[in-house]
Amino acid sequence: MKRHDALVQLSRDHHFGLLLCWKLKEGLKKEIAVERMEKYIRLFYSTNLKDHFAEEEESIFKILGNDHPLISEAVTQHQIFRKMVQNGFKKPEEIETFRALLELHIRTEERVIFPEIEKQATDEQLEAILNLNHPELKEPEYDDLFWK
Repeated sequence: MKRHDALVQLSRDHHFGLLLCWKLKEGLKKEIAVERMEKYIRLFYSTNLKDHFAEEEESIFKILGNDHPLISEAVTQHQIFRKMVQNGFKKPEEIETFRALLELHIRTEERVIFPEIEKQATDEQLEAILNLNHPELKEPEYDDLFWK
C-alpha cells in the first residue's frame, strides 16, 4: 500500500507488530507455556509498542482529533493493550485475545485510519510529522525463540 512519506515509518513499524502476532499464533499452536510467551510480549511492549502507541497519539492521531470515532477506538485499544500487559497473562486464551486484538488494531490502522489521515491532513501537518524523529521498531534481543 502506498503511504505518504510522513506515515511510512509508522506503517513499517506495523510489520513488526504483525510479526509479533504471528509468533504468538505459532506459540499457541505449539502449546508453548503462557509464561514464555508473556515474557516476550512484555519485552516487545516495553521496547516497541509503548513508544509506538505514544507516537501515534501525540502526532498523527491529532490530525483527526481524539473525538473522531476511529481515533477514540484506537486510543481505547492502546489502553486495553497496556492494561493487558500490566495484568499479565495466565491462560492461552488471554494471549489469543491480545494477539487477535493487536492484529485487528494494526490492520484497521493500515486500511482505515492511515488512509483517512492522508485524506484529511494538510500539507503542513504531514510535513510536521515528517520532520519528527521516528524511532524505528526492531526485533528485540531474545533467546527463547518459542515460535520456531
